[in-house]
Amino acid sequence: MGYFLTALKQHKEKIILIFMGLFMFLAPYSVSGIYQRLTPVPSSVLATFLTTGVLFLLLLVHFKERKKLNPLSLEQKAFLGSIYIPGILAILAAFFNLTVMLSVHYVDYITQAMPNRIINLTLFLMLFYTFFKLISFLNDKMLMSITKWYLYGVLIVTAIGIWQFLHFMFGYPMIDLNTRSFVHSVDSNVLFNFRLTSITDEPSYLVPFLIDALIIGLVLYASKKKYFLLVFIPCMFVLIFSFSVSGYANMALLIGFIVVVFFTTKLENKRTILKYTLFGLIPVAIFAIIQWDFVLQLLQPITGRFDTLFDVHKHSRLYMLVMPIAWLFDFSWVNSVFGFGPGSYWFLAQTKFLHHQGPLSVTSNNIFIDLLFEHGIFGFLLIISMFIYVFYRLFKIRNEHKYFLYSLILWVHLAITSMYRSDFVSPRFWAIVIIIFIFVELGKRDRGMSTIPKTTR
Repeated sequence: MGYFLTALKQHKEKIILIFMGLFMFLAPYSVSGIYQRLTPVPSSVLATFLTTGVLFLLLLVHFKERKKLNPLSLEQKAFLGSIYIPGILAILAAFFNLTVMLSVHYVDYITQAMPNRIINLTLFLMLFYTFFKLISFLNDKMLMSITKWYLYGVLIVTAIGIWQFLHFMFGYPMIDLNTRSFVHSVDSNVLFNFRLTSITDEPSYLVPFLIDALIIGLVLYASKKKYFLLVFIPCMFVLIFSFSVSGYANMALLIGFIVVVFFTTKLENKRTILKYTLFGLIPVAIFAIIQWDFVLQLLQPITGRFDTLFDVHKHSRLYMLVMPIAWLFDFSWVNSVFGFGPGSYWFLAQTKFLHHQGPLSVTSNNIFIDLLFEHGIFGFLLIISMFIYVFYRLFKIRNEHKYFLYSLILWVHLAITSMYRSDFVSPRFWAIVIIIFIFVELGKRDRGMSTIPKTTR
């Protein structure tokens, strides 16, 4: 036993790198039904449990040296507090709700869905906490390596998406991934009757990872030519042919924010960046003007859905976004203020039905609506405040280091994706938050602002 503990201490850096790298690499596959069914329990839960267990063991081994461990930053504490404080209150509210809600479905939720949600949230809390307590043992190169593994995982998913395109267009052999790659909600003929999903279950699950890679790749690749060839072109290609309304909207909003940041931030080579950007956009604009009919036909899988996109009775996602606001005020003021309990959107899926098809999904696909119903008005206001607070803190220091700037862009991207992907209990959400704070830590170290001694870097 003594030898084992000694080995853990001696090789702690490599152990953290291996297991965090594994967690990061597997995060993009968590939205694939094929991957999740590889093990008796969902594979992503198993990977998170394994990583968390190892990090927690390392933390226990170094408990006597806790003065050397990294203290959590104010932003990290705010992030955790905005999820877990309302979560604890929501659990208490859920047991109170049992006394006023005479519903067998709510009892089923208490005994089935709520324990699963609590387990997942606990695992991610421990993962986040232990990693950032142990971050003082990792040098800059190791932190960048952990981030790279996430990018590598996304690039493999992207490569599968390109192969899927070749399969649809030219008949290249490919196994049936059983994903929602068909075009739907469009009345007229389309130029392409498929949507790229790669191994993810549907396009809206895929596009956040692609945009993650576009941002993270800018940081990791010193050679912009390599970035353009290995990351930008493949990811943009798959993103375009995903024909995801959410993905296109995400890119539009993010580009709008980047434009604002570009003109309000001190950047090196600003004129050069602007020049090459214009050189790249001008040919695209000319082609779009000349071949406008072709562009409209190409985008038909997107534009053809606008007729029902904002009709709450015909668009299931909009219905699942709007109606929980009204259902929140059923029963008592306690569930209105503190919610129906963690994971209680599952309860809606058992009791509420769409106008034109079956029951609701187990999520609204919007983190803010999910938490409004699950954690109540208090939890909703806290999560909104946290996003604004961290944004404000990052925006203030964006001029001090490029890592702070990229952290800000990733944070805004995470906020945008949270409006159409409620994945705050999935590896992708936590992987991106961890990467954001890794970038912040790297920026602090480079600026001499870190609380970690230089001897550990």
